Amino acid sequence: MRKEKKSVHMENRQVKFGIVPKLLIGILCPVICVLIIVGIFLGLQGSETVDEVMSAQLDAEAESAAKQVEAFFERYYGIAEGLASGQVARNITTQEVEGGMAASTLYSSMLETLRLVQQNNSENTSYVWIADLSSGELLQSDGTLFSSGQIDFATRSWYQLATEKRGTVVTEAYASANSDALMVTVASPVFSGSQIVGVIGIDIDMDYLTQMLTGVKVGESGYITLYDCNHQIIFHPDSSVRNTNAEDANYSPEILSAIVNKEDMNATRYVRNGTEYYGSVRNIEALDYSVLGVMLVSEYTAHTSAILRILIIGMLCCAVLTSVICVFIALSITKPLKRLDVTVGKLADGEMDVTVETRGRDEVADLGMNVVRIVDRLKEYILYIDEISEVLYQIGAGNLVFELQHEYVGEFSKVKDALLNIRSTLTETLTSIAQSADQVNAGAEQIASGAQALAQGATEQASSVQELSSAVQELSGQATEEAGKAVEAGNFLEQIKGEVEKSNAQMETMRKAMEDISVQSAAIRGIIKTIDDIAFQTNILALNAAVEAARAGTAGKGFAVVADEVRSLAGKSAEAAKKTNELIENSVRAVERGEELTKLTADSLTIVADGTKQVTKTIETVAAAYRDQADKLSEIARGVDQISDVVQTNSATAEESAAASEELSGQAGMMHQQIAQFKLGQDTAGAFTQPAHSEQQTAADRFSLKY
Repeated sequence: MRKEKKSVHMENRQVKFGIVPKLLIGILCPVICVLIIVGIFLGLQGSETVDEVMSAQLDAEAESAAKQVEAFFERYYGIAEGLASGQVARNITTQEVEGGMAASTLYSSMLETLRLVQQNNSENTSYVWIADLSSGELLQSDGTLFSSGQIDFATRSWYQLATEKRGTVVTEAYASANSDALMVTVASPVFSGSQIVGVIGIDIDMDYLTQMLTGVKVGESGYITLYDCNHQIIFHPDSSVRNTNAEDANYSPEILSAIVNKEDMNATRYVRNGTEYYGSVRNIEALDYSVLGVMLVSEYTAHTSAILRILIIGMLCCAVLTSVICVFIALSITKPLKRLDVTVGKLADGEMDVTVETRGRDEVADLGMNVVRIVDRLKEYILYIDEISEVLYQIGAGNLVFELQHEYVGEFSKVKDALLNIRSTLTETLTSIAQSADQVNAGAEQIASGAQALAQGATEQASSVQELSSAVQELSGQATEEAGKAVEAGNFLEQIKGEVEKSNAQMETMRKAMEDISVQSAAIRGIIKTIDDIAFQTNILALNAAVEAARAGTAGKGFAVVADEVRSLAGKSAEAAKKTNELIENSVRAVERGEELTKLTADSLTIVADGTKQVTKTIETVAAAYRDQADKLSEIARGVDQISDVVQTNSATAEESAAASEELSGQAGMMHQQIAQFKLGQDTAGAFTQPAHSEQQTAADRFSLKY
């Protein structure tokens, strides 16, 4: 039944976690983790590298645009500085001629020079002019001459910048008075010694610079923004933003700070009007202008996104390829194993006619070959099992004369040896049992006779023990009575000892009271002495008072009478104190005699108490001895009772043994009948026979030792 249950359990068993998922988890998980880690590392490195490249590109584009703007203005810087350093401009601004510059001999020469410069740069130059600061006049290249009443230099930015920096400057952008074109002015001061006497200016149309900056591309879709010295946007691809101050253009704080403070800033992410950009700021120190290179975030991060996509696709491809390889390897292992599993399952169910497929040269094929060997060996084992079953059936039928025909190998050789050993052991055991049955029969008869004799002796012992028990119990009662009397005497002495100790304590209390009276008497004696001293002093005072009253004459008579009365009272007080002192002295002597007598009495009571204690201890010792004697006699009485019980039990046991011996003899006969059913070999007949007399003697010896 157990084998059937086990077989059903094996059939219902299913693989919960096979080799395929183990390989997939054991290989794919680490590989995928490594791929993810490597991908993240490469992605971070690639993103950082691309970010550095894009940042460098954006910075380079902004730097290049700044160089172009600076180069554009350097040309006009040179022209303005050349005119300002010329002798004509210096002389015409320093001459004080009535009628102003128009009356100067250098007027024509100066005007011709201005026209020539304007003609040579006519593509982006509106006017070239000179301002005489002393006369307040301004001469343009078209011949227009503005007087001091028509123009106020102090309100012009070129005048403020040139006089402040004392060098060539570029003004902020402004709209032309004649058109809506955006203009800037390059102004260079004319010096006479260290004094500024005039200013040479070139009004430049920004259309050419705008066209030049429009052609500048940052990346694929980026652009350049140009800011003047007042942070106004000179150029932006969106014309609606031009002429707008940077603070009003909705820049995020970090980029606006760099523009306003004229600081260089590398590629930084910022927001304008809700759109994210990357921007790089470069300051043109010579012009006090700023250039912003702008690139959309999508373009800036496009290469990074591409690298991440390539990495993700590569990792997915590697993961898929690794998964396919792992599945292929797992299936190449599990398919042969499943075939072997089917074969082994049939073997487990007892089916020996099975075929094992062994293909390949790997470990699974070796396992299949070993299964084939197992099948061949199991077929040999079937023959062994059939023969062993037949032999066991014969043993069960009582036939111990058998022979094993096959040559057993492996573990079955142990089975053969065990069967032969069983045959030999059973033959010897049954033969020995047959011989022992005869000896048991003889011994049983001897036990029966001995048991009868033992029962008779036990009866006589029981009678003697009963008499001894009665005598011991009487003696134990007497010892118990004597012990009780000794205990009563001890209790009486204990009461006397308590009364003596109580009297001793009272005498001690009386002695202490006597000592207290003596102490108090000494204190009273001191008080009496004090009273005596007071009476003496009072007497002296009374004498002094009488002397003083006598000196006072008639006026002191009344006082003399009082002094006499006081002296009389003092004498009486001294006499009373003396008598009181004598009485106290007598009391003290009486108290001392009483204290001595009390001490003697207390010592006597102490001696009596100690003697009483000693007598009490002696009586307690006697009482304890009587109690021990009574206890020991009680134990002896109990022991005698136990002996009586044992003797009676032995008597009954001897009678039972006699009956058991008769039963044992009957059982020995039955053993002979049972052994006669077994078929024993001739070589074992009488192998363990021993003399019956020896076994009987041994049984008798064991019986005598037990009882």
